[in-house]
Amino acid sequence: MSAIRQVPDTPVSALEHAHAPYFVQKTWVGEELVGKSRLEVFGPMCAGKRVLHVGCVDWPITDLNQSLHLRLDPLCQLDGFDINHEAFSSMQPHLRGRLFSDWAQVQDRYDLVLVPEVLEHVPDVEGFLKSLDALQADQYVITVPDAYSCFRRHFDYSSGAQTFVEVVHPDHNCWYTPYTLSNVLRKYTSWTIEGMWFFNRMSLLVQARRAQAAA
Repeated sequence: MSAIRQVPDTPVSALEHAHAPYFVQKTWVGEELVGKSRLEVFGPMCAGKRVLHVGCVDWPITDLNQSLHLRLDPLCQLDGFDINHEAFSSMQPHLRGRLFSDWAQVQDRYDLVLVPEVLEHVPDVEGFLKSLDALQADQYVITVPDAYSCFRRHFDYSSGAQTFVEVVHPDHNCWYTPYTLSNVLRKYTSWTIEGMWFFNRMSLLVQARRAQAAA
């Protein structure tokens, strides 16, 4: 993936002429990962590294035949973290690494912390990001469903019935956009955002490093 580029100072959208500059936020988002699967992207990222996979259970639909965690396990030194530990007993026999359900159990240092499709479930975003930051990993990769990418296929409003129809996981607390995702990361961590990409036809992927690791 290419390095993040600066957004242009000159207007690129009619929206910039319709709103006060204070409210206009511009974020660079790359297109190289559009249409690529999670394993296709995460596999090379994780290969040969010490990795912690946060949200490894895919709760509440844990399917070992489709488990991202099991597919990544042969590629790297992989541990998993998930507060929904009920599925650990069925997963552990197929894994080389460890599974954790409490941050206090995580004592190792990792090259990469992978957090795919988890942040939108989290009730305390600030606390969660601070727990990730406390791991002091070299690199963090976070993905979330993207409201912009999902707009046409996930939202509909019937004026006659006055009913808004939304196709969304019932445990999600919010939708993210490029700006709001980068905004919470800048507010609650000291990470340097290295890049953001549209991903998997419905998500955003952010690659970031701790300030010390980026120096």
